[in-house]
Amino acid sequence: MTFGVRMAPDSNPGKWSKPQRRFFKRGAGTNFRKIQSIKFLLTRDRTAVVKFLAAKYPFEFSRRQRFRLLKDLINITNNMRGYHTLAEILTVCDRIFRRGDRKDIVVVEAGSGSGSSTAKLSLATQIVGGRLLVYDSFRGIPKNDEQHELLDGRSLQFIRGAFKGRITAVKKRVNEYGAPEVCTYTKGLFQDTLIDFDEAVDVLLVDVDLISSTQTCIEQIVPHLKPQGVVFSQDGHLRATVDLFENDRFWREKLKIEPPQIPGLGTEKFLELIF
Repeated sequence: MTFGVRMAPDSNPGKWSKPQRRFFKRGAGTNFRKIQSIKFLLTRDRTAVVKFLAAKYPFEFSRRQRFRLLKDLINITNNMRGYHTLAEILTVCDRIFRRGDRKDIVVVEAGSGSGSSTAKLSLATQIVGGRLLVYDSFRGIPKNDEQHELLDGRSLQFIRGAFKGRITAVKKRVNEYGAPEVCTYTKGLFQDTLIDFDEAVDVLLVDVDLISSTQTCIEQIVPHLKPQGVVFSQDGHLRATVDLFENDRFWREKLKIEPPQIPGLGTEKFLELIF
């Protein structure tokens, strides 16, 4: 899978001056990233932002505080590589805030990558006085032989070590941009670290790519969802994820629950599973 922006064929950065090259760099912390954030804020993510600013939550959350959070989220995007949109992370934050009048709110992130989403979720979790439990190998995608297909038919394979974020690096980024005091990190493969999972969960975000990992996370964590608990998946663009979520026998026989409602299943990358 390739991320980033392809340069025009006739571009020749070797002929640019040093100031021009600095301006047109596309990585984290660059002017290009900041300009893109503004562009998406005014276009792709605008509806989600407006809804967030107008939403009613069961606790005091002023307009000023909301703008501050938006500023912090965008700042994280500008300085860290992530694989989600502002609209997507705001949707997860919204579900956290809807539970803001509850005690001991627990948010689980399965798959933290570079730590961008972790930092953002930590800020939202801090606002409601909750806890964020972060699970990852912190070594990238584990060795696997899975062959995947995107919804448009293209083939895809996840290479060992892809999307790696070392635990020390993730913690450092969360310390700088997020709320480290609400975070608990668990390092290792999901099949090992989730085997004795027993926390009551309000919100779960799964971004793990491999279907074996997705299945493990769902099997081990969903039975511990609180009433009206919600699950998000960032892997709806994978045919294997769609096939798993569409399998009624998986839900009824494996988890002993009714299949959730999943708007956008089969068409969207970002999915909300409503139980």
